[in-house]
Amino acid sequence: MASSSTWRSSRSSASSARSVGEEAISSSPVAYRVRPLEYEPAVYCKCKQKAARWISWSLDNPGRRYYTCMRRRAGGCDYWEWHDGPTTRFLKELLIDMRDKIWALARDNADLRDSISKSRTELDEVVIQGRKVEQSLLLKLAEKDAQLAALGERVKRFEKERVVLLLAILTCVSVCVGILIR
Repeated sequence: MASSSTWRSSRSSASSARSVGEEAISSSPVAYRVRPLEYEPAVYCKCKQKAARWISWSLDNPGRRYYTCMRRRAGGCDYWEWHDGPTTRFLKELLIDMRDKIWALARDNADLRDSISKSRTELDEVVIQGRKVEQSLLLKLAEKDAQLAALGERVKRFEKERVVLLLAILTCVSVCVGILIR
């Protein structure tokens, strides 16, 4: 069984590894297959409660599982024990590389989601502006249609006046021709 100072050391290593840009990412790069209290057979802490089984992602012990008191931060005991033995240097390096890659992909994914969200917001604004422009153009089109209809009415009125004027001229010409002939 390891001492609580060893546990703090491995936890601070994990914290320092995360402080190099990993602070926004969960401490575990992958979801737990078995939740911290759902394992069997049960291991009990000094409080006589089932100890939680966690996975270390520190530089020294990546992927190693350990037990600790579930209430250690809220007045529980200082129980702490490794579940797995130490791993080889190769496996440590491999797990750290995979952890870092997963965290980088998670950051990229979060950045892409933010970018999509911002793009959607910008698109919504453009759509709103487009609708405003469309409404404005529809109003102007309605105004132009009204002006066109008014001009059409004027043309019809002028056409009628032209016909009446033409008839008046023809009447005057025929009266003058009639007077001259007699």
